[in-house]
Amino acid sequence: MENSSQLSNPLLNLHHALDAETQPYGQIEIVTTFGQPQLEYAALHKSCGIMDLPFRGVLELAGRDRLTFLNGLISNQTWDKNTKLPMPAGTWVYAFLLNLKGRIVADMNVVDLGDITLIETDARLVEPLRDVFDKYQFAEQVKMRSRVGDLHEFSLLGPKSVEVLQKIFGESGALPPGQTAARLSVDGVETIAWRDNSTGTDGVNIIVPVEHATTIWKRLAGANDDDRSRLARPIGWAAFNACRIEAGRALFGIDFAGVAPTSAYPDRKLREAASGEDTAPGVLPGETGGLFNRAICLSKCYIGQEIVARMYARKQSARQIAGFKMQDDSLPIAGAPVFDAASNQVGVVTSSTLSPVRSNAAIGFAFVKKPHFAAETELTIPAEGAMRRANIVQLPLPDLK
Repeated sequence: MENSSQLSNPLLNLHHALDAETQPYGQIEIVTTFGQPQLEYAALHKSCGIMDLPFRGVLELAGRDRLTFLNGLISNQTWDKNTKLPMPAGTWVYAFLLNLKGRIVADMNVVDLGDITLIETDARLVEPLRDVFDKYQFAEQVKMRSRVGDLHEFSLLGPKSVEVLQKIFGESGALPPGQTAARLSVDGVETIAWRDNSTGTDGVNIIVPVEHATTIWKRLAGANDDDRSRLARPIGWAAFNACRIEAGRALFGIDFAGVAPTSAYPDRKLREAASGEDTAPGVLPGETGGLFNRAICLSKCYIGQEIVARMYARKQSARQIAGFKMQDDSLPIAGAPVFDAASNQVGVVTSSTLSPVRSNAAIGFAFVKKPHFAAETELTIPAEGAMRRANIVQLPLPDLK
């Protein structure tokens, strides 16, 4: 497997040929915009955009015990202990891996296809996650292998994403609503697709063999800037980031970070060998706001479960990711401090955007101390050279379309 310093984007030359502007994402170069950010944003709201995801990777699990094995490790349910049944083939769940102190190590999408299960996550975490899982594997029949370098991923995003999928893959591309997944083939190439709505309308993530990534991308996006021939408009991080904030989707690695994967190891000596990484404060699931209900099953056991359950029962959360809306159109930047009425710092902005579909309202996420993350709380945030007023709000906003 390639390590994080060796990860690359196999579509980068194709993107550069379209005069794409790029930015670093860790050690990987990703597209910021293809030069028309307004049209990219509009496609996500009205039609379909296609986004390259070279920073995502897959850990593949096979073997009859894979779902019961996972069920004891991650925060969401992959095996029902009451019915003795696994999650249905062709579905997926979002989950966290926690350490023994209940802190988030990684987030992931767990996609089951009946014969194998895919852990889709940040590509830099694939190998560390496999190491962690190895420490917990004893007699279970589970085989794991990294697919980083073998598979490539991109997303169709927008209200017409499934329609575009059908145009390429035929009726098999008509994935049912909900958290569904399927193998799809086109011209003899097998791909894996699952539905998600990270930008608030609709979306389909597609995993393809890396050697066919360029061909399938061109079929969806076109090899040139001819709007008449493309099914989906290529979009970059800027448009995606704006829409996912509007949709209220906080992101791991952007709005909250994980502790080192070594801190999940069950072996004390391994933890002590992590050079102090286990002392990192990290983030608890209850502090992730709306992601808690997506990622946590409260009726099962897993690493860190006792702490999560205790905090949930007691409604204990010293801080939380919360949405905010500025009282004017001034936009604070990520990292800006957040202050209460007494000028005490009570948080920090993690991401922000101007929302064209809401008259360019300045909105975003902030990590805020209790009790200041309660709805309608008024806070002060520096933005564009002055101290500005903001209110805590629920994202997406009620009338946000």
